[in-house]
Amino acid sequence: MGDRNDPVLVTPDGVALQETAEALEIADQSGDDFILANARLTRGGMLVERDGAESRHGFDLLAMVRQAALRQRFNISALWVHDIQIANEMLRSGDTDHAIELSRAVIDDLLDARNMIWGGVATTTLVESLLRRGADGDLQDAQAAIERLAAVPTDPGFVLHDLPLLRLLALLAHAHGDEAIYRISLDRYRARAEECGFEGHMAAADSMTDAARR
Repeated sequence: MGDRNDPVLVTPDGVALQETAEALEIADQSGDDFILANARLTRGGMLVERDGAESRHGFDLLAMVRQAALRQRFNISALWVHDIQIANEMLRSGDTDHAIELSRAVIDDLLDARNMIWGGVATTTLVESLLRRGADGDLQDAQAAIERLAAVPTDPGFVLHDLPLLRLLALLAHAHGDEAIYRISLDRYRARAEECGFEGHMAAADSMTDAARR
């Protein structure tokens, strides 16, 4: 259902890319490890959504942040961000087995830490990987992962879970061949994305609609 399996909230544009480049340059001159890691994390997260050399540079920046986290010089959430992006790249390249393994490990770590801020993104990668692989039991595992995300206590309207859940429910319905539920879930997903103004999710909804028409 489209090329992107990890819809971003806002599609990186030229202004955002320029601002993050300038912020990284300033941070690099500051001598503050925490500021530098934050700047690398933000810049890297944007660049991995690009293509070619920019994407590779983004992964390099995230790898630097991951190493800093391992040395306990930065927040452990940097590990999760990096590993989710790597799992996404594995899925894009067709390595579903390792994408499943890595995204499942990230979710377990998030649950153990009682910090599910990245749970929606990680669960999206896991479910899409399971659905794409389609081995025995994968549909059931995908449904269990969605139910686990839905069961995480959050404030009402927590969009970082709401949007992935709506997207994944649509994909699961499609995998089951239930086109009526798929259309209803997809419409709800698109409406919520438009309500929030999240360009990446709006583009993902449009891609799912186009794929369903083919």
